[in-house]
This record gives sequence, C-alpha cells and structure tokens, in this order.
Amino acid sequence: MKASGFQLRRTGSLVGQVRPFLFLLVFLAASVGSAQKVERARVPDSILGVGIGTTLDQAHAKLDRLRTRKARSTREDSEEEAREDQEQEREGGRKEAWALRATNYATVALQVDREGRVIWITGFVRPGKEIPFARLGNLTTATVSTGTRAVWNVPTPSGGYRVIAKGQNGRARIVSILSLANPPVE
Repeated sequence: MKASGFQLRRTGSLVGQVRPFLFLLVFLAASVGSAQKVERARVPDSILGVGIGTTLDQAHAKLDRLRTRKARSTREDSEEEAREDQEQEREGGRKEAWALRATNYATVALQVDREGRVIWITGFVRPGKEIPFARLGNLTTATVSTGTRAVWNVPTPSGGYRVIAKGQNGRARIVSILSLANPPVE
C-alpha cells in the first residue's frame, strides 16, 4: 500500500534529538515575544499634570488654580521680582514656586529653559501625606532604592527623565522629576 501525502523520513543519528530541539526553539521564541511586550516601569512623568517639556503657560494654567491666595505685591516687590527674573534668564531659565491648597503637595517648584519649557519640577509633600516609594514605581527597576531615597531613570524619545523620591522609611516627602535630555528640552 502506498502512503498518500507528504512523508517525513527519519534517518540518521539526530532523529531522537530533533523534537526536543524544536520544543526548545518554540519556548525561546515565546519567551522573547512575551518579554518584548512587558511595559517599561511606570513611574510618574508629571506632578499635578506638569511634567518635563510642559510650557510655563501650561504650568500656570494647571497650578495657579491650586495655589493659595497670593498676597498683594507692593511696587518694591514687583521691582525685585523683575530683577530676579532678568538674573534667572541670564542663567538660562526661570524658576517659579507655588504654595498649594487641597492637594497632597504643599509646594511645587519648577524651572523652565530659555524656550519656556519645564526642565525640572519638585513637589514637597504635605506632612502626613507621604507617598510610599513603591507607589511611585517598581523598586526593583529603581537605580537606587534605600529607606530614604529611590531613583528611576526613564528613557524616552526626547532624552528621558529621572524621578527622585526622598524621605524616611520608604515614604517620599520630596518628589523631583528632572530632564535627562542633553541639551535640555527645546
């Protein structure tokens, strides 16, 4: 009787080793495929919606509505602020800070580059509202992880950013996000 269809002839010394080898290849291919699907470590890319690259106008739109009532400034105060602004512009950017209400952050400070885009932002957490480092990111992916500090470096197409959490007993009192772009975000 003649066999129909395709027949595989098994001959030679490797006949018994082919099947385990094929299983190994399939297993490795599946492992590589699933490893590529794993997302990068999720760490915050912003504080209260303000992140690296946010314009100063966008930062004001988000943070001004959260700020505590600002005291009226005198003419001397505004002249002093103008001098400080000019000095900061010469240094390559401008720094601003907000005292906030109704958030977990008491204060937020940031610096923008000459183009007016955020290059770092720091949030100072209210007492009693400290953020566990593990809630900010996976501690196994942190480049530094101690009881007082955790640091994550996050690559992005624009150069990446670094998240630094500082505090006590694995709970952040200060959270900073800094641009790793070189030169800073344009």
